Parts: sequence; structure tokens; C-alpha cells
Amino acid sequence: MKNIVIITISALGLTACGSNQGVKTTILDATVKSPQTKTAQSENKVKKISQLEMELPSTFVATNADYQTEPLAPNSLMIGYLIDGYKPTDNQLKEMTHVVISFLRAIDYSGEITMTSGWENIDEIVASAHANNVKVIISFGGGEFKVTSELMAVKANRSNLIKNIITFIKEHNLDGFDCDWEPSWIDDKAEMEAINNVITNHYITFIKEFRNALDTEFGKGNKTFSAAILNGNSIWYSSKKQIAHFPQNGWWNYLDWVSLMNYDNDLGSKHATFESVFGLEGSVVYWTNFGIPKAKVVTGVPYYARAGWGPAEWLSYKEVININPSIPETVDFIKYKKNNLDEKEYGFNGTVTVTKKVAEGKRLNLPGIMFWQLAGDLPVDHEKSLLKAMSKEFKK
Repeated sequence: MKNIVIITISALGLTACGSNQGVKTTILDATVKSPQTKTAQSENKVKKISQLEMELPSTFVATNADYQTEPLAPNSLMIGYLIDGYKPTDNQLKEMTHVVISFLRAIDYSGEITMTSGWENIDEIVASAHANNVKVIISFGGGEFKVTSELMAVKANRSNLIKNIITFIKEHNLDGFDCDWEPSWIDDKAEMEAINNVITNHYITFIKEFRNALDTEFGKGNKTFSAAILNGNSIWYSSKKQIAHFPQNGWWNYLDWVSLMNYDNDLGSKHATFESVFGLEGSVVYWTNFGIPKAKVVTGVPYYARAGWGPAEWLSYKEVININPSIPETVDFIKYKKNNLDEKEYGFNGTVTVTKKVAEGKRLNLPGIMFWQLAGDLPVDHEKSLLKAMSKEFKK
């Protein structure tokens, strides 16, 4: 049985909406099986209680008869994620409808919560956004954060987590909640399977209970509830075995929108292409065939380039432009040697591609678009600013 251990990780180049790229974050290892205990007797007691209270996988399948959200107007959402205490300028805020502060996390499986590092200024950012008529959402989880069955399959722990998140929203005058509960890649395959199947087994239970708590506390429709999910729907650790997927049981009915993390699905010039989002075998087609209505689908754009899966194999968009200021707007990759590594192809989205993505979302009457993450962009008055290009098309 593991004890709780505080660890410091360098979250470099992990799944984009789930990593503070290039920044060290101190978090608690949520794969633990019990809180710190002084004696073997108390450890065994905690383990016994946890086993007795563990719920079976959910068999509930929701339809829109179980819950309906207020419809979203097409092309009404321009959402930017923020990490590490980044404070947008007023000029940036004027080009967005929502900002999402990342991340709120469970400290351990009991449901106590904390923010990732850098967010001592959260109230200042909330006030600044509200002054510019921008909604502020808090995001829970992230790619390198592991959500366990001890947290989500034990009613008392899950309820405590929900209660603490609701209190956090009230205390910081937030406008909504974004569930960024993502699959995790772990070297220990047995642990990886156990961690990731929590999504299959308990995702809808958390989503349903959180929506009920949100509506009870604030009134239906007064706070938004969204989720970020993968470009596709599975993680494979061999060519034959799928170990994680979002269940096809109607959880999206409780959400105002679902943000597709349309990046990190390939490398180099294939990273986050237009076709991977809007093509015949792209993310939008996949998830709408899966059951999510188009009226709830928000597509995603990376503000960074990817060459590989290693911690050094990414560049922010502004670094790309600083490396090659004269790169044509139609070119979405550069060849570059980073940190004395071999030259690699870094694929990104330039202004032409992001404009095309916004325009296609409008053509399909999708509710909007989001991006990860704002600090990766150039100043909004720069001619090659991604936010500037997206907003121009968005406002047409």
C-alpha cells in the first residue's frame, strides 16, 4: 500500500490541454491507495472501508429526456485556456468570450482540492475578465493528472470533491466548470488499465451528480458545465488492446458543450491538420457519429508546435515565429534543432489554418472554437497573432 507522496514533475510536452508545458508543477500523486497513516492497523482500516464503499461500474444510459441544456447559438464561443497564472491583456480579452483557468485538482482521493502552481492571482484575473465582459471557467484535471477509482467510485469521496468544487466556484465568482478528465499514459500497464478504465466505469456518474449539484446551488442555466475530450476516443498500449475510452452512454446530455482537443493526434506536419478535425474521418465526424450533437461540439486549436512525444519536442507558436519570422502564412511546419536534438519537423497551425478552422465551424453551425493555450500566442496586435486571425473570422 502506497502512502501519499508529494512529487515535483516537469510537465513538458504532455497532452496539451492537460500539461503546463515547460513549467514545473507540484502536485500530489493521485494514484495512492490510502492517506498517510501512522500504523498498519489504521492503513488496513482505510483500505477495508474503501473496498466496502467502492461502487460497481455505472450501467446508466442518459438521453435528452433525462436532462436538457439551454441551446447554444452557433458561432457564439471563443474560448482560451490559461495556465500558470497567465493574465491576458485587455486587448486579448476583447477578442474572447470565455477564458478557462487550468487546473483545479484533487489533492488525494478523499476529494480535497488545490490549484496548480501560479494561481495566487486568480481573483485578479477573474475581475479583469469580467471587466471585459468575458466569462471565467475553472478546469478540473489535466492530461498528466490521474483520476482514480478511489476518488470517483466511492460515493463519500466523490461527493466531497463535488462539494469542494462548488464552494470554489462560489468563492472565486466563477461562471462555469470544465471537466478535463483525460486518459493517462503510465509505464506500468496494469496500473494504466486500472486508472483509465475509471473513465469508462464512473464518468457519467460524476457528470450527472456534478450537474445536479451545480443546478441546485446556482439555479439551472446560471453556470456552464463543459468537458474537454480527446481528438479521438481511445488509448492503445499495444496494437491489440484498447485500455481507455469515453463511454457511449449519453453523458454529454448534462453538458452545455464538449471541447474537442484537436491536437496531439499526430506529429510534425500532420499535427492538428484541418483534415484531422473536419475531414471525412476527422474528429467532428467521429464524435457526432458517437452521439454528441453538433450543437454541442466546440473544436480545438493548438497554440504550439509538436515534433514528438518527448519533453523537449514541442515549441510554442510564438517561438516558431521568432525562429522563422518570414515563414509564409500557408506553411504549417518548420525544421528545427531544439536543445541539441536532431533536426525535427515541428507542425503547428498558422493564421491561414486557424482562420479556415473557424470558418468551417461557422459553416457547420458549431457553437464555437477553443484554443490551448493563450500564452503561446504572439501579442494580439502582431500581424501573425493566432487570436487576432481567429477573432477576425469569428466576428464576420
